[in-house]
Amino acid sequence: MTPALLIAPLAKQAGIAQFSCGQPVLDAYLMRYASQDVRRNVARVFVATAMSNAGSSSNAAAPVAGFYTLSAASVQCTDLPVALTKKLPRYPLPVAMLGRLAVSTDFQGQGVGSVLLVDACKKVLMAEAVLAVAGLVVDAKDEAAARFYRHFGFEPLVSSAQRLFLPMQTLRRLG
Repeated sequence: MTPALLIAPLAKQAGIAQFSCGQPVLDAYLMRYASQDVRRNVARVFVATAMSNAGSSSNAAAPVAGFYTLSAASVQCTDLPVALTKKLPRYPLPVAMLGRLAVSTDFQGQGVGSVLLVDACKKVLMAEAVLAVAGLVVDAKDEAAARFYRHFGFEPLVSSAQRLFLPMQTLRRLG
């Protein structure tokens, strides 16, 4: 069962220093570099905290269940699967980039990753109202991550099987 989560922009959440997802690179990113990326305006970082204290308005001690990042990027039209390129221009296309997505080991297997992905899709849809994007791109860290994203409709780019693309039409169904 998926725990109740509060997903908000990165702040000074108390549980960040204790976050561990089993991938040291992702743990280090959240602890050391995420706030720098936000300050430098190169990524938006969203943190999910478990709402363990029912009825409590303070979430200071809530454990960090996971996080993800969003930023702007572009892809070459020729990198997209052929079926998607028929009506697209032949120049680089604007996309949203899901740079990182990680779930704490304490919350893995509970649907938190899916909740984070859907939340990211909703934020991309909100941005689409004022910023054109052709879809969402993610660089899967390994084959297990690629399977996770393919389950939601992401398709591998021609240039790299680990770089995956979710067209806006599919993204709208998720969000």
